[in-house]
Amino acid sequence: KQWYQRRVAITAGGGILHRTSAENRTWITDKFFCGGPGSVRGFFADGVGAGQCGGIAHWGAGLSLTRKLPYSPHIWGLGRFMRLHSFVNAGSLVSDRNDLFKNPRVSVGSGLIIKVGNAMKMEINYAVPIKYQPSDVVNHGLQFGIGVNFM
Repeated sequence: KQWYQRRVAITAGGGILHRTSAENRTWITDKFFCGGPGSVRGFFADGVGAGQCGGIAHWGAGLSLTRKLPYSPHIWGLGRFMRLHSFVNAGSLVSDRNDLFKNPRVSVGSGLIIKVGNAMKMEINYAVPIKYQPSDVVNHGLQFGIGVNFM
């Protein structure tokens, strides 16, 4: 019933840092960081993987099912700008590109998406990391994010 109100989104991204010569240094500003509401939900910002110094390779993927709020657009018409969603996120950040797919981190959850203007959105999510490493900084519970690009 009313399938048009539901949407499925699949997102993916990643990168590998490659030095052009042995004498070129890799600065911390060149490295990748992973975690937080914009990449792998259920982890603190930059809480996935290779530690506080970043990594040279990363990937992230997400599957999200969204739907309109029930009984929308009540509450002064705000329902037009809000959607409920459930998600699964996975990703990894490593210092050695050979380990990129060895220990992926996975989280699941649900939340509320609020559209802000034409390009931005805010999310309030309850996320549960279901696969992580001891070195990761997990954020089991409520997580808030604002941005233009979410996994």
